[in-house]
Amino acid sequence: MPDPTTPLPFDLQLPLTGLALSLISLLVINLVARRLRRGGMVRGLLLAARLSVTVTILLCTLGWWLGSLLSPALIALDRDGREIRDLLLVLGVAWTLLRWKGEISAHSSGYAAQLLPALDEKERIFLLDVLTKLIGITALVVLALEVMRLLGVSAAVLVTAGGFGAAAVGFGAREIVSNSLSGLMLYINRPFVVGDTIEIPNESLTGSVENIGWFYTQLRSLERQPIFVPNTIFSANPVTNIAETDKRRIWIEFGLSYDDRPCIEPIVADLERALAQHPGVDQDKTRAVNFTGYGESSLDLRLLCHATSGDVLDGWALRQDLLLRIGEVVAAHGAAMPFPTRTLIQAPGGPGRP
Repeated sequence: MPDPTTPLPFDLQLPLTGLALSLISLLVINLVARRLRRGGMVRGLLLAARLSVTVTILLCTLGWWLGSLLSPALIALDRDGREIRDLLLVLGVAWTLLRWKGEISAHSSGYAAQLLPALDEKERIFLLDVLTKLIGITALVVLALEVMRLLGVSAAVLVTAGGFGAAAVGFGAREIVSNSLSGLMLYINRPFVVGDTIEIPNESLTGSVENIGWFYTQLRSLERQPIFVPNTIFSANPVTNIAETDKRRIWIEFGLSYDDRPCIEPIVADLERALAQHPGVDQDKTRAVNFTGYGESSLDLRLLCHATSGDVLDGWALRQDLLLRIGEVVAAHGAAMPFPTRTLIQAPGGPGRP
C-alpha cells in the first residue's frame, strides 16, 4: 500500500495548485459579475479581466514549476524559478490593464454616463478618454520597469541616458517632443474635445475631432476622409471651435431693382416685424434690416439676426426660412429682385462684318 505522504511524481503540487487557483478565480469572477448590473462598468471590467487573470495565475505557477526543474547548467536561476514567475506576473498585470483600456474605450459613452452623470456628454467622453490613456501609459510603465529590472539598469545609468536623451532631443527628436507636449496641452487646456467640429483657417482644415493622441489628432473631414494633424499645428495656429458657437449669425444680402426704390422702407419694416415675431430668432441679439447702398445693377439691402441655437442645422433651417420670407415680402410689395442681364448690340452692316 503506497505511503499517503509520498509527494506527487515530478513535484506536481505547484502546477496543480496553480490550476486550482485559476479555476477558483474564474468561478469567483463569474459569480461576482452575475450579481452586478448588466452594462455596469465594474461588471464589464471584471469580465474583461477574467481571461487575463486566470491565464496569468496558471502561467505563473507553471513557469515557477518549470524554472525549479531546469538544470542550473542550462539556465542559472538564483531564486529557483521565481524570476520566471515574477516576469509572467508583470506581463499578466500589463495584459489586464490593456484589456481594461479596450473595455472602457469600447463602451466609453455608457460608462461615462454612469460615472459622471452631472457633466455634459463632451466632458464625460473627454475624461474617459484621459482615463484610457492613463491606463495605457501605466501598462507601458509597468513593462518598462520590468525590462529595466531584468537588464539590471541602475539609477546612474538612467541619469546618463537622460543626458544623452536630452542631446538627442536637441538634435533629432524635437518634433516628437514638441508634438507630445502640444498633445499634453490639449488635454490640459481643452480648446476642443472629441466630437467637436473645428476649423484651422491657416491650414485650410475643417473636420470633427475623432481622437486626440499624444502626437497626432485625428479629424474627420466634411467629405468623411480621415485627417491626421500633428499636435504642434494647434499650438502654432488659431483654432476655431465651431461646436462652441452659442448663437448662429444669419447674414443675408439681397437687392431690389432701381425702379422699386419707393418700396424699400415698407419692405424693411415688414422684414423687421418678421424678425421680431420669428421663434427661431434670438430677440436679445442684434437684429436689423438696412438699405446699404446703390449697387451696379441693384439697390442693396442686408438682413442680420442670430439664431436661438448654436447648432449648424438649426442655423441653416433659419436661413432658409428667412430667404423664403424675403421673397414673399418683396413679391407682396410688387417689387422685383434684379438678376444679371447681357445686351448684345449687332454691329452696323450685318452679322457677317467684324
